[in-house]
Amino acid sequence: MKAFLLAVLLFLFHPAFVFAFGEAPFLVTETATPIERESYQIDGGLQFSNSSTLITTLHTTMRYGLINNLEIAANIPYLFADNGPKSRNQFGAISLMAKVRFIKGREALPLFIGGSMQVSVPFGTRNELVGTTNKADVRFAVLASKEIAPYNAHFNLGYTFVGNPAGESLSDRLHYSMGLEYKEFRPNFSLMGELSGSANNAGPAHDNWFGAVGASTLPRSDIRLDGSFGIALSHHAPDYILSLRGSYFFN
Repeated sequence: MKAFLLAVLLFLFHPAFVFAFGEAPFLVTETATPIERESYQIDGGLQFSNSSTLITTLHTTMRYGLINNLEIAANIPYLFADNGPKSRNQFGAISLMAKVRFIKGREALPLFIGGSMQVSVPFGTRNELVGTTNKADVRFAVLASKEIAPYNAHFNLGYTFVGNPAGESLSDRLHYSMGLEYKEFRPNFSLMGELSGSANNAGPAHDNWFGAVGASTLPRSDIRLDGSFGIALSHHAPDYILSLRGSYFFN
């Protein structure tokens, strides 16, 4: 079973295959801590996003602790888009991520520093309705996490090199996000708040600011359920995003 799952993940690890991974219950923010060596995590979720088009995303993510301090992951989303007179459903950007932890926090200084790389390529041709192109995007990010019991604070700073379709020149984007977890607000129940944004590095200013709240629960030691809801804080961000997810952990 382990060999089969690893083979699937390595098959997906291909230059033709990347998605902004947000770690549950966050919509965008990642922690600086990879999952444990030789352990697996499978996430399944449903996300609703609305601006001029209502987009429903059904997605599956597999994470694997390859070695100590290194995690690899793959995400496959399927999109349903509807803006009234038009509708479309197709695979979105198939994504692959590698995350490494550079500094492990200690009791005297509980600060964790890591980095991630994501490569994202849509499964198909360009479609403006679902926001896909037929070119790869590559994203690098610096990740920081700090434990201040009973809180965990996270900060991400990333940059995306956007692939340019034929005859077009799209701006690269700078990303930033901050997340705060209130661990064990109740037994096996945690709360979170998140603030995220992005901006073009050139051309017209399209700053996207977004705020979100969420919660997660652990009905069993190997299962986590979470939900998040976010709203736009600037003109170009989606009006709202609702995310429902479940995670299963095993070795």
